[in-house]
Amino acid sequence: MTFDLLIEKTVSQSQRNYLLFITSFGWAIVSAYVMITSFTLPLLIDEWQLSNVFASTIASSTFIGMFVGTLSAGIISDYFGRKKSAIFLLFIGSLFSVLSGFVDSPTLFMVFRILSGIGFGGSMPVLNAYLTEFLNVSIRGRYLVYLETSWAFGSIFIAIIHMFLARNITWRLDYLFLGVGFIPLLLLFTVPESPKYLLIKDKKEEFEKSFNYKIKEEIVLPKKEKVTINALFKKGYLSRTLNVFLLWFTMSVGYYGIFVWVKGILAQKGIDVVLTDWYTFYMFLAQLPGYLFAAYLIEKIGRRKSVLFFALGTTISSIIFAAVSSNLMVLIFSLVVSIFCMGMWGLTYAYTPELYPTTMRGTANGAAGALTRLAGFIAPFYTSFFLSRNLINIGLIGIAFLFAVTGILNFIFLPETLKKEID
Repeated sequence: MTFDLLIEKTVSQSQRNYLLFITSFGWAIVSAYVMITSFTLPLLIDEWQLSNVFASTIASSTFIGMFVGTLSAGIISDYFGRKKSAIFLLFIGSLFSVLSGFVDSPTLFMVFRILSGIGFGGSMPVLNAYLTEFLNVSIRGRYLVYLETSWAFGSIFIAIIHMFLARNITWRLDYLFLGVGFIPLLLLFTVPESPKYLLIKDKKEEFEKSFNYKIKEEIVLPKKEKVTINALFKKGYLSRTLNVFLLWFTMSVGYYGIFVWVKGILAQKGIDVVLTDWYTFYMFLAQLPGYLFAAYLIEKIGRRKSVLFFALGTTISSIIFAAVSSNLMVLIFSLVVSIFCMGMWGLTYAYTPELYPTTMRGTANGAAGALTRLAGFIAPFYTSFFLSRNLINIGLIGIAFLFAVTGILNFIFLPETLKKEID
């Protein structure tokens, strides 16, 4: 019996849905942690009299921590389990996010952002791998896009907190509300360890107890091998790893390059400073239909065609967004960019785990995610460079070109995984 058949037989629909809720909750908090910068960075600049370079450094410090957390968490979770790793990492992220709301020093604030980034950055690939290993082939892609959809809910959550509460009182409330990250942490204590992880680690008795199923069949396990980052570049995986890394790099540069400095981009396009908050809020709302559209297409036309469609959609809408100047057109195409960009994010997170076997999945997610954080570190400086020279339209066209190249290369070189079993 294969893993997928065993999972389909032993994991109930209610268990999958419950774990989807918990992992999505944790994912949403990570989103709120990252996207809080879009709203609070201008306030930090005013309060602490920061230069654009220092402000970009604060924004990028988020990704320094996430880089460390993401790179290490995948390997840790492959050896020590998804559940324990997720609990620990969510605790670190939530604790230091709350503490960020109490500091009066920009340097200490940056240190706390790095520490919380380690926790939240590491929790993302762990939660992704955790949920993946509870899913059978027929629903895998759809559920993973649902997980990624929670990123939109996290962005919307922090936008609502800021728009209707924090901006009228203090930016510190934004960070205090990130304490809700302790909720999914506690809920994780109520679910079992990944069934695939338990069997790979020869914990058959724990599997049988956790899932109330006595294994009598011979289970075909993935081939065991030492899990290192080097394994991702072995023969048979080199091409897909390079293309996956390009995909994650592009997503990070494009998304964070636009959203971290989105209020600055809108201001340079002549949008009134009061309206920039509302436009940013609407862009966060537009992320949700992008994810839902991706969830539909990924199982309808497959992964490769969906990635190409959303990549080219982001390319075209970004070029038009760069060209328009009227308030209405800026609003419309800022929303279209958000829809296509976030739909592609959903595809990225759903597609990547399917390209590697269980023994390598956590490491692959972690390594790709770490590269994403490195790109996220670069992105604020990239946008700041063009903003400072009043050339943001050129910067947007550069992002559009990167999406086009990535979409085409991924379509050519990555395999289709629709309705295919994974080891």
